[in-house]
Amino acid sequence: MPISVGHIIEALSSLGGQAHLNEIVRRVKQIAPRPLPDDPGASVRARIQERCRQARSFQDGEDLFESVYGIPARKGVWRLRADPLNPAESDGTQDGADAFIDAAEGRTELRLHLRHERSRRLIRRFKAQLVDPACEACGMTFNGVYGHLGDGYIEAHHKVPVASLGDSSRTSLSDLAAVCANCHRIIHMNNLMPVEQLARHLRQRGTRGRRAPG
Repeated sequence: MPISVGHIIEALSSLGGQAHLNEIVRRVKQIAPRPLPDDPGASVRARIQERCRQARSFQDGEDLFESVYGIPARKGVWRLRADPLNPAESDGTQDGADAFIDAAEGRTELRLHLRHERSRRLIRRFKAQLVDPACEACGMTFNGVYGHLGDGYIEAHHKVPVASLGDSSRTSLSDLAAVCANCHRIIHMNNLMPVEQLARHLRQRGTRGRRAPG
Protein backbone atom coordinates (compact mmCIF):
# COMPACT_ATOMS: atom_id res chain seq x y z
CA MET A 1 0.00 0.00 0.00
CA PRO A 2 1.46 3.40 -0.91
CA ILE A 3 2.39 5.92 1.75
CA SER A 4 -0.06 8.81 1.67
CA VAL A 5 0.22 12.48 2.52
CA GLY A 6 -2.13 11.75 5.41
CA HIS A 7 0.34 9.31 6.95
CA ILE A 8 3.06 11.99 6.84
CA ILE A 9 0.75 14.59 8.38
CA GLU A 10 -0.11 12.20 11.22
CA ALA A 11 3.58 11.38 11.74
CA LEU A 12 4.73 15.00 11.77
CA SER A 13 1.86 15.98 14.04
CA SER A 14 2.89 13.32 16.56
CA LEU A 15 6.45 14.67 16.39
CA GLY A 16 5.36 18.17 17.32
CA GLY A 17 4.92 19.48 13.77
CA GLN A 18 8.63 19.51 12.85
CA ALA A 19 11.24 16.77 12.47
CA HIS A 20 14.15 15.46 10.40
CA LEU A 21 13.22 13.30 7.44
CA ASN A 22 14.69 10.21 9.14
CA GLU A 23 12.40 10.71 12.15
CA ILE A 24 9.40 11.25 9.90
CA VAL A 25 10.14 8.05 7.99
CA ARG A 26 10.48 6.04 11.21
CA ARG A 27 7.14 7.32 12.48
CA VAL A 28 5.39 6.79 9.12
CA LYS A 29 6.58 3.17 9.13
CA GLN A 30 4.83 2.76 12.48
CA ILE A 31 1.61 4.39 11.27
CA ALA A 32 1.16 3.28 7.66
CA PRO A 33 -0.51 -0.10 7.02
CA ARG A 34 1.42 -2.99 5.54
CA PRO A 35 2.79 -3.79 3.06
CA LEU A 36 5.09 -0.77 2.91
CA PRO A 37 6.90 0.34 -0.29
CA ASP A 38 10.36 -1.12 -0.91
CA ASP A 39 11.90 2.28 -0.12
CA PRO A 40 9.70 4.07 2.44
CA GLY A 41 12.17 6.95 2.74
CA ALA A 42 11.99 7.75 -0.96
CA SER A 43 8.20 7.55 -0.85
CA VAL A 44 7.96 9.93 2.13
CA ARG A 45 10.38 12.38 0.51
CA ALA A 46 8.41 12.33 -2.73
CA ARG A 47 5.04 12.92 -1.01
CA ILE A 48 6.50 15.81 1.01
CA GLN A 49 8.02 17.53 -2.01
CA GLU A 50 4.85 17.09 -4.02
CA ARG A 51 3.10 19.17 -1.36
CA CYS A 52 5.88 21.72 -0.78
CA ARG A 53 5.84 24.87 -2.91
CA GLN A 54 9.61 25.24 -2.37
CA ALA A 55 10.30 22.00 -4.25
CA ARG A 56 10.67 21.58 -8.00
CA SER A 57 8.37 18.56 -7.91
CA PHE A 58 5.55 20.55 -6.26
CA GLN A 59 2.17 19.66 -7.74
CA ASP A 60 -0.66 22.15 -7.96
CA GLY A 61 -2.75 21.66 -4.84
CA GLU A 62 -2.24 21.81 -1.09
CA ASP A 63 1.00 23.44 0.05
CA LEU A 64 1.27 21.45 3.29
CA PHE A 65 4.98 21.10 4.08
CA GLU A 66 7.93 23.45 4.40
CA SER A 67 11.69 22.90 4.48
CA VAL A 68 12.82 24.59 7.71
CA TYR A 69 16.28 25.62 6.44
CA GLY A 70 15.45 25.67 2.74
CA ILE A 71 15.83 22.76 0.33
CA PRO A 72 19.26 23.89 -1.00
CA ALA A 73 20.69 23.58 2.53
CA ARG A 74 19.99 19.81 2.40
CA LYS A 75 19.47 19.58 6.17
CA GLY A 76 16.35 17.45 5.78
CA VAL A 77 14.25 19.14 8.45
CA TRP A 78 10.58 19.54 7.55
CA ARG A 79 7.56 21.03 9.24
CA LEU A 80 3.83 21.32 8.75
CA ARG A 81 2.57 24.67 7.57
CA ALA A 82 -0.42 24.12 9.88
CA ASP A 83 -1.02 21.69 12.74
CA PRO A 84 -3.99 19.42 11.90
CA LEU A 85 -4.34 18.52 15.58
CA ASN A 86 -5.22 22.12 16.35
CA PRO A 87 -9.03 22.41 16.18
CA ALA A 88 -8.67 25.90 14.72
CA GLU A 89 -7.10 24.40 11.61
CA SER A 90 -10.09 22.18 10.81
CA ASP A 91 -13.52 23.64 10.22
CA GLY A 92 -15.87 21.24 8.52
CA THR A 93 -16.73 17.61 8.01
CA GLN A 94 -16.03 17.09 4.32
CA ASP A 95 -13.21 14.95 3.02
CA GLY A 96 -12.42 17.34 0.19
CA ALA A 97 -9.91 20.19 0.08
CA ASP A 98 -12.10 23.23 0.73
CA ALA A 99 -10.17 26.50 0.63
CA PHE A 100 -10.58 29.40 3.01
CA ILE A 101 -8.98 32.80 3.35
CA ASP A 102 -7.39 34.12 6.51
CA ALA A 103 -5.06 36.95 7.43
CA ALA A 104 -1.65 36.62 9.09
CA GLU A 105 -0.04 39.88 10.28
CA GLY A 106 -1.76 41.93 7.63
CA ARG A 107 -0.92 39.60 4.76
CA THR A 108 -3.78 37.66 3.19
CA GLU A 109 -3.03 33.98 2.69
CA LEU A 110 -4.83 31.14 1.00
CA ARG A 111 -5.00 28.08 3.25
CA LEU A 112 -6.28 24.63 2.32
CA HIS A 113 -7.96 22.10 4.54
CA LEU A 114 -6.18 18.80 5.00
CA ARG A 115 -7.61 15.86 3.10
CA HIS A 116 -8.33 13.80 6.22
CA GLU A 117 -10.74 15.95 8.23
CA ARG A 118 -12.33 15.43 11.61
CA SER A 119 -16.10 15.67 11.92
CA ARG A 120 -17.03 18.43 14.34
CA ARG A 121 -20.59 17.14 14.47
CA LEU A 122 -19.42 13.73 15.68
CA ILE A 123 -17.12 15.36 18.25
CA ARG A 124 -20.00 17.48 19.60
CA ARG A 125 -22.24 14.41 19.93
CA PHE A 126 -19.46 12.48 21.66
CA LYS A 127 -18.89 15.22 24.23
CA ALA A 128 -22.62 15.76 24.77
CA GLN A 129 -23.13 12.14 25.85
CA LEU A 130 -20.37 12.24 28.46
CA VAL A 131 -21.81 12.24 31.98
CA ASP A 132 -18.51 13.29 33.56
CA PRO A 133 -15.96 14.66 31.05
CA ALA A 134 -12.88 13.21 32.75
CA CYS A 135 -9.67 12.23 30.96
CA GLU A 136 -9.68 8.46 30.35
CA ALA A 137 -5.89 8.39 30.69
CA CYS A 138 -5.01 10.51 33.73
CA GLY A 139 -8.47 10.97 35.30
CA MET A 140 -8.33 14.76 35.57
CA THR A 141 -11.36 16.96 34.99
CA PHE A 142 -11.02 20.55 33.85
CA ASN A 143 -13.72 21.54 36.31
CA GLY A 144 -11.70 20.01 39.13
CA VAL A 145 -8.64 22.05 38.22
CA TYR A 146 -10.10 25.29 36.83
CA GLY A 147 -13.53 25.41 38.45
CA HIS A 148 -16.35 26.86 36.36
CA LEU A 149 -13.81 28.06 33.75
CA GLY A 150 -13.30 24.42 32.73
CA ASP A 151 -16.93 23.25 32.92
CA GLY A 152 -17.63 20.58 30.31
CA TYR A 153 -14.29 20.84 28.52
CA ILE A 154 -12.46 17.75 27.25
CA GLU A 155 -10.76 16.71 24.02
CA ALA A 156 -11.81 13.82 21.78
CA HIS A 157 -9.09 11.44 20.62
CA HIS A 158 -9.53 9.18 17.59
CA LYS A 159 -8.46 5.67 18.65
CA VAL A 160 -7.91 4.84 14.98
CA PRO A 161 -5.76 7.58 13.35
CA VAL A 162 -7.78 9.67 10.91
CA ALA A 163 -4.95 9.46 8.39
CA SER A 164 -5.31 5.67 8.19
CA LEU A 165 -9.02 5.79 7.34
CA GLY A 166 -10.15 5.14 3.79
CA ASP A 167 -12.55 7.37 1.89
CA SER A 168 -15.50 5.14 2.78
CA SER A 169 -14.58 4.64 6.44
CA ARG A 170 -16.96 5.78 9.14
CA THR A 171 -16.21 6.70 12.74
CA SER A 172 -18.61 5.95 15.59
CA LEU A 173 -18.76 7.32 19.12
CA SER A 174 -17.06 4.17 20.42
CA ASP A 175 -14.04 5.00 18.26
CA LEU A 176 -13.38 8.14 20.32
CA ALA A 177 -11.82 8.61 23.75
CA ALA A 178 -12.10 11.54 26.15
CA VAL A 179 -8.66 12.89 27.03
CA CYS A 180 -7.15 16.07 28.44
CA ALA A 181 -4.95 18.23 26.22
CA ASN A 182 -1.71 17.02 27.85
CA CYS A 183 -2.51 13.32 27.50
CA HIS A 184 -3.72 13.91 23.94
CA ARG A 185 -0.34 15.32 22.97
CA ILE A 186 1.59 12.61 24.83
CA ILE A 187 -0.40 9.93 22.98
CA HIS A 188 0.53 11.44 19.63
CA MET A 189 4.15 11.95 20.65
CA ASN A 190 4.49 8.27 21.56
CA ASN A 191 3.53 6.35 18.46
CA LEU A 192 -0.21 6.91 18.97
CA MET A 193 -0.13 4.68 22.06
CA PRO A 194 -3.52 3.34 23.23
CA VAL A 195 -5.28 5.40 25.88
CA GLU A 196 -5.43 2.31 28.13
CA GLN A 197 -1.66 1.91 27.92
CA LEU A 198 -1.08 5.51 28.99
CA ALA A 199 -3.57 5.05 31.86
CA ARG A 200 -1.62 1.97 33.07
CA HIS A 201 1.64 3.92 32.82
CA LEU A 202 0.25 6.73 34.96
CA ARG A 203 -1.16 4.29 37.53
CA GLN A 204 2.23 2.62 37.82
CA ARG A 205 3.84 6.02 38.41
CA GLY A 206 1.19 6.92 40.94
CA THR A 207 0.28 10.07 39.03
CA ARG A 208 -3.13 9.09 37.70
CA GLY A 209 -5.83 11.33 39.17
CA ARG A 210 -3.36 13.89 40.50
CA ARG A 211 -4.74 17.42 40.47
CA ALA A 212 -2.94 20.69 39.98
CA PRO A 213 -2.66 22.71 43.21
CA GLY A 214 -5.19 25.48 43.63
